[in-house]
Amino acid sequence: METLYRKLYGLRSTVLEYWIIYLVSVVMNYLGEGEVISGEQTFWQKMLDLGNAPVFILLVLTVLMTLYYILLVVSGYYTKRQEPVAAFTELMKAHSNESAHAKIAGGLVWGQNRTLWTAPNIVIGIEPKNVRVVDYNDTPFEFADDELLAAYKVFEASDSLKRIRSLGNDLPRYMLTRYGANFNKSNPILTLQLRKTSWGQCQFVWHNRYYGEENAVEKQDMWRESIISEHMNSGLRVANYPNSLCLHLVIETKDGNVLITEISKEKSNDYPTTKAVSIGEQLELSDFVDQRDFQEDFVTEWTRRAVCEEFGLSENQYAEVFDERSLRVLSLDFEMDIYNFTIVSTIKLRQSCEQFKKVVGSTIEQKEISDIQEMALKEIPEVLMKYPENEGEYHPSSYLRLLMFYLYKNGYKRTCKEFVRRGRKMHNQVRGKMKSEKLKSFLKGIWAFCSYVFWPQRRPKEYYNI
Repeated sequence: METLYRKLYGLRSTVLEYWIIYLVSVVMNYLGEGEVISGEQTFWQKMLDLGNAPVFILLVLTVLMTLYYILLVVSGYYTKRQEPVAAFTELMKAHSNESAHAKIAGGLVWGQNRTLWTAPNIVIGIEPKNVRVVDYNDTPFEFADDELLAAYKVFEASDSLKRIRSLGNDLPRYMLTRYGANFNKSNPILTLQLRKTSWGQCQFVWHNRYYGEENAVEKQDMWRESIISEHMNSGLRVANYPNSLCLHLVIETKDGNVLITEISKEKSNDYPTTKAVSIGEQLELSDFVDQRDFQEDFVTEWTRRAVCEEFGLSENQYAEVFDERSLRVLSLDFEMDIYNFTIVSTIKLRQSCEQFKKVVGSTIEQKEISDIQEMALKEIPEVLMKYPENEGEYHPSSYLRLLMFYLYKNGYKRTCKEFVRRGRKMHNQVRGKMKSEKLKSFLKGIWAFCSYVFWPQRRPKEYYNI
């Protein structure tokens, strides 16, 4: 039903446009005939005469259009539920870390990530042009807190950051400072405010707040937890620390599977050898600024550049292989393992996974991607329900990306039903296993007791004074 609704929704303007064009052509045709000019009655008689082929076709089209809108409303009502049920909420808590579900109300969560904003109609998503940069501060970020500034100066003087800069990798990054959304569900708009920062500042926040200190890792984890809690508990849509706004693009193959890429072992700063769904790319200035103004559709520009760079495609190849009209934005996510923000979107391939691998086989950037696989839609719940047992197999953000894509394809109602069913099945299996272990333990006890009471016991020779 969700697939039907998505297709019907996409045809709204086309259906109405064709019906209006045909109506106008019929009316103009009759008005152009001389005998119609003699009076209004003749015109209406012709318009109501079903014996005329054009009028009969118009009637059929009107009936079909009415049926189309009825089906659109009915299928839309079926997919209307936009909130996870209580049982599904409990499942999300069970399959995420404590920080991620600390304030789960109003958001979705899986693994170490959670949503901060979700498309009002997840089955449709929102068009990329409705994600807009409304403000950009080109003044580089500076730490206002004296303690943080002093700690950053220590990291700035370290060999680690000096090495990054010597290789030319301390590049400008573009941090999300504030986000907002309108209240129009029929035309939702997500607004972003950005500021210039640097890769070094991001690395400081993510990994090096206590650079060179004793127990630096433990202290870093505790500090990150505190600034994440500060963001989640404030209720404000404001980010106060350096981050690098990132695009997480879920690529759907022609046959409805999800493209999975394996991150190259050479990419040491982003969970090497783990599986990603499907690619990620940080924001560049050219993506959202066109000369002196903001790009009207910067997410599309960003996506095009990301795909071409990751897979080594030209823009012509990109246009042939990807259906850019299918690009939709699903959510704004919070990466709580590092304190970062991402836009999750999806786009469809015009090819299967195998066909795509042949296209990019010789051009793929081995420093970024070492392998390309695919995952069937029906396999997603199984992968997600295994978390945290399979933590480390996938990039930390991949779990929530998979959930968002599954919701996009199935809607809340079917997703909740499927995951709750699997959750109960797993619970029953665990209970069955526990009962089986208890029964085995009980039977072993009975066996040991009977053996001791009824079977003669072996004694050492010394016992019989032999």
